[in-house]
This record gives sequence, C-alpha cells and structure tokens, in this order.
Amino acid sequence: MRNILVTTAIAVATAAAAVTLSPAVRAQQGSSLKAPDLSGDWIADRTRGGFGQSLSLSDMGGRNRGNESDIPYQPWARTKTLSEKTSTGPNAQSEQTTDPQVIYCEPPGVPHIYLWPIKTKFVQTPEAVYILYEIGPFFRVVWLNAKHPADVDPQWWGHSIGHYENGDTLVVDSVGFNDKTWLDQMGHPHTEQLHLIERYKRVNQNQLELDLTIDDPGAYTKPWFSHRNFAVSTTGFLRYQQICSVRENQQFSDALAKPAVTTPGK
Repeated sequence: MRNILVTTAIAVATAAAAVTLSPAVRAQQGSSLKAPDLSGDWIADRTRGGFGQSLSLSDMGGRNRGNESDIPYQPWARTKTLSEKTSTGPNAQSEQTTDPQVIYCEPPGVPHIYLWPIKTKFVQTPEAVYILYEIGPFFRVVWLNAKHPADVDPQWWGHSIGHYENGDTLVVDSVGFNDKTWLDQMGHPHTEQLHLIERYKRVNQNQLELDLTIDDPGAYTKPWFSHRNFAVSTTGFLRYQQICSVRENQQFSDALAKPAVTTPGK
C-alpha cells in the first residue's frame, strides 16, 4: 500500500510541475523522437461526435447493441454483451446494472474511461507519458521507447509502451489487461488477450483526436476500430474530483434509482 501511495504522489507532483514539455525535454527527445505538445485539459468534443455510449462507430448511441456492423463478435462475446444491463444508454437499467465500475467502483479501464464525461491530461517526460483522469482520480504510465515484459501479469490498465510518430502523434501500445472491465458503456467484453493501440494526434490548438485499434482474438474474429474527438476544456483539471464510493452508489440507488422505476401502487 505504501508503494502505491508513493507512486501516486510522484505522478500527481509530476503533473503539477510538468504539464508541458520544456525545451530541455524536447532536446533530450531528439529529432527522430520529436514530441507533439499534448498539453491541455481535454474533454469529449460533443460538437464533433466525441461523446457516446458505445465504441461502435456505426452505433455510438448503443441502440443496436449486439448487431453493430463494425464489431466482429465471436458468438460468446455477442451473447455476453446482450446479457449485460447497462446503467446508461437507450435501455438503461441503472437499478439492476451489471456494470462492475458502477456496482463495485472498480477502475473502468481503457478505452472505457473515454466514454465518461471527464477530463484527461497528458504529462510528458523523456522517460514516460503520464495520462491522468479526473475520475478516480486514475492515471496510467506509458513508457517511451520501451518493450513489454515477456510475461505481463494481467492488470486493470494493462502495460503500456509508446513512441512519437511524424512529430504530431503519440502511439500507445498496451497489452496485459485483466478481463474484468467493459470496453465501453454498452458492456462489450474483452479477454486477457486484448491488444489495444491508441494514436493521439493534436490536430490544432483546441482539438485532439484518438484512433483506437481493438485486437482481441479471444472475443472478436478480427481487429476493429474506433475513434474519439476531444476539445480543450476551459474549466480546468480536477476542478471536481469524481471519486467512486460503493457506499454512495448504494445510497443513490436506494434513494433515487430504485424508487424511480418502482411500479406505482394502485
């Protein structure tokens, strides 16, 4: 526990002190590893379709769950998806949801976290990029120009390595996930074989794009793709900490969710 707390403190301190790349850091990166400036507080860009319930680009609202044209399910994965009870979306059952993040306050994982209305911040250093999220608050470490361990223990956020490409893109390659999270709000599952590739590109001062490749032969017949759009937020990072509490979730369910769906008495 002490190591976890120390690591968290270091990451937060780094975030406060190094939001943008200094000239010295840029010099250390070298011309072949020129780093794009990803500084800013990023939030889903609703004006460009950046927010939705599903990673499916053909059904971002989740109205055609289990029958999306762009998700190549294995049979068990489709059955699993349809068996889940979502807390949001067109057929939400918040009082009976099976979403583990909502029920147990477990980490949503990635890319699921990008379906939440929260801000993201990048902290770039010569050795790693730290990706910080308001909810939790959680953070990930992307080790630059490194390799995955030969035998990665399954974990919530996987093991991430990255490199810069074309001077404008951060490429993040992640493996070593456990199978406890949903890929998105619609309950799409994954296995420990998940291999996720994220490509973050700052297209201008106010816009960031993320291309996703989801490769999981344990759940899907071939790799499939998604995309998210982000805009710079003007309200600041961690202005409101979204900390998940099992106790508060239960109180919300008992006081609001369940009464809202209870059949009125005669």
